[in-house]
Amino acid sequence: MREHGEQCEPINQSDYEAIYERLHTDIHKCFLAIAWYTGSKPSSILKSKVSQFYVDPSNQVVRSRIIPSTKEIPCHKDLKEILGRYRCLKDGFLFPSRVCQGRHLSRQAFDKAFKKALREAELEQKGYSLCSLRIGFIARLADIGCRPELIEHLSGLKNGIASLSKYKPLEEQIETAIANF
Repeated sequence: MREHGEQCEPINQSDYEAIYERLHTDIHKCFLAIAWYTGSKPSSILKSKVSQFYVDPSNQVVRSRIIPSTKEIPCHKDLKEILGRYRCLKDGFLFPSRVCQGRHLSRQAFDKAFKKALREAELEQKGYSLCSLRIGFIARLADIGCRPELIEHLSGLKNGIASLSKYKPLEEQIETAIANF
């Protein structure tokens, strides 16, 4: 694990899949998928309301455009499938607390499940944390050649590309760009 204050590592596709498979509840899998496919901050995801993701939660009808934080974006097909299987309440928080009625799931509760999945996947040495999902989202956008303005719009960061350089060295970005060219 990283020391306090050090940067987290961006999660890659295969590690995301390994972590996803080792989460034991639908609530944790759905949270991870929203973070992976939207790049939203964990705190924003935890505060999400059912209406931001569902047209008809009783029948699990997912919105075609979701609102994971403050802006509306198209829902990725894989995320739509995961949300379609997730059994949520009819209204209120998308991830309600099991212990505190009227509150959302705590970050500590998800972090505990996330760290357990990292151990089970033998990925704890990689320095992943919950912020790794957001940074991985930004890195994937950069890797597929998205314009900086689009990365900034989708991530909500004022300078998404500069932010990425803290997590992914320029040489690694160059190699990825050439490989994907």
